[in-house]
Amino acid sequence: MIHNKLDKLFGQAGSILGWILMLVGIYSAILPLSILLVLIGSFMAFSHSGIYLDQEDKKYKFYYAYFGIFKSGSWRSLKNIDRVAGISSIIVRDSYIPVQKGTNLKKNDCFVVLFLKNQNRKIPFKRCKDLLEAKLEAQKIGQLLNLNVVQ
Repeated sequence: MIHNKLDKLFGQAGSILGWILMLVGIYSAILPLSILLVLIGSFMAFSHSGIYLDQEDKKYKFYYAYFGIFKSGSWRSLKNIDRVAGISSIIVRDSYIPVQKGTNLKKNDCFVVLFLKNQNRKIPFKRCKDLLEAKLEAQKIGQLLNLNVVQ
């Protein structure tokens, strides 16, 4: 069985905010507020998404782990998947600050994705550091599951 943790549910900034809320809750003197802040902070800091792949039973499970513990998702058959690819999607966010003319924040996310038959829907399988690593991982998964590798 292959298990890959994909993304934090609230992103990196949400995770940091969750840690801050937990720390404020720990140091808070008001008990009900303290418990509430610790619960909200731990939800934001530890919740993530991931995927399980069971080669023997030919099924996968995309899930969300709330508080990092409670996982929700259902098992689905691999029969509906026919292709795998390593892709790079570049997210560019522009912001305007009066002092500076413009700021570009570029984030290069590379993933190994599984494609459903007869649909353009992509199921993220693994996050990679760069496109070359994503393509190599896609070839490994393609050989392991007998899937076509999209270049």
